[in-house]
Amino acid sequence: MFSSELIGHLHPLIVHLPIGILIFAYIMMVLQSIQKSDMESAIHLAFLLGAISSIFACVAGWLLAQSGDYETDAIFKHQWTGISTAIFSMLACFLKKYRWILATLNIILLTITGHLGGNLTHGEDYLFSSQSKTPTTTDSTTIASFENNDTTQKNNQTLVRRSFVYRDKVVPILKTKCYNCHSASKKKGGLRLDTETFIKKGGKNGQILLPGNPSKSTLFTHLILPEDDDKHMPPKGKTQLTKSEISAIHFWIKKGASFAEEIETITNESNVTPIPNLAIPNSKITSEEITNIPVSENETDKNTEVKLLSQNTEAASPEILEKLKQQNIGIAHLGDGSNYLSANFVNVRNYQPSLLDNLENITNQLVRLRLSNQPINDEAVKKIANFKNLTRLNLENTRISDVSLEYLKALPKLQQLNLYGTNITDKGLAVLTKYPNLKVIYLWQTKVSKSGIEQLKKSLPSLQIETGEFQFAKPDTNRNIR
Repeated sequence: MFSSELIGHLHPLIVHLPIGILIFAYIMMVLQSIQKSDMESAIHLAFLLGAISSIFACVAGWLLAQSGDYETDAIFKHQWTGISTAIFSMLACFLKKYRWILATLNIILLTITGHLGGNLTHGEDYLFSSQSKTPTTTDSTTIASFENNDTTQKNNQTLVRRSFVYRDKVVPILKTKCYNCHSASKKKGGLRLDTETFIKKGGKNGQILLPGNPSKSTLFTHLILPEDDDKHMPPKGKTQLTKSEISAIHFWIKKGASFAEEIETITNESNVTPIPNLAIPNSKITSEEITNIPVSENETDKNTEVKLLSQNTEAASPEILEKLKQQNIGIAHLGDGSNYLSANFVNVRNYQPSLLDNLENITNQLVRLRLSNQPINDEAVKKIANFKNLTRLNLENTRISDVSLEYLKALPKLQQLNLYGTNITDKGLAVLTKYPNLKVIYLWQTKVSKSGIEQLKKSLPSLQIETGEFQFAKPDTNRNIR
């Protein structure tokens, strides 16, 4: 079903049609002039098609603009240069006498429109962004710099530590990875990240920053969600933050999310505590820097699933797949030519227990299942335990309890389990030791305790446990201050 929102999202695809067609029409005019050949019919048709596709692009662009995610003035300019392009294309099609003038003006308008569209999509400095980007991952210096103060008192040297984490570390990351969608020209979700005021304000879904608490700041927690999670930022397909960049965001928030330069006067060098080095060369982590940095998956996590996908299985009935799609269940094949499937309930608006019953028809093919934010309870999980080929299961923000973990231990291939925002307790964690292939588990905002997690780590030392908190190693206070 086509909706206005879907048509709006097609604008970036549709807009390339008139660009190519109208440039081709102009090239044919030039060739006709040089070669003295008759291309009038082809030129007429090209301008007609260019004008029609321009109109479609304008309609889709207008619908996209209604989302409110773009800056009004920038949209206004892009919109009217686009409409002018469609008008001049139509005039060039039918007014043969003035075609050269109209076509030339049309190419100029097309260039301006395309540039303004690029500003909206990639930011106003996208043409020269490579010259203005500040390196954030190759610098191996520490965040804080230490300078000798001119004033000394007898034998004691006064040191001044200056650190401006927001300006020197956070802003370059936001600029290169976030401004494209969250700045003055484009504010997805009503969120801007280009000034202190807007960062503190948050977006349509509320505040994103809780100083001193990264685990409750979505500016951080959305960075370390699994990449296929709808809330993961940046979205899948965009350039992702490196581990050192994520750790810098975490450090800044944990330290209080200050937007100002911090100056500390130190008179006793032996009491200086260095700030951890957050710029990790080659994205490698050492024991003196940051440990336990979350990642969505690693190569060892894939072994069971890869082995499963290498085996043949019969294809699910097209009629069954179509029925599931009609119920707004997202069905996708895991690779070209593969009969194995993933099922996603993210678009299901009125969940009914019977929807899980329908998945029984693809029991052998179902490998990944996502039930995030649905009213799933323990009784529903009892059904899920019958899907023996599941390797990944997302149950975040559902109504399950520890009972569900008893049921899920029957899944022999389960590797990744997301329990974020559920009522799981330490009692449930004890059951995880009976899971034969579990590699990664997400426990943010659950009812488990630190002692429960520590016990789970002892029982399953190879299990990757994500709690939304980074662990910072104690700095070496014996290092010389330079």
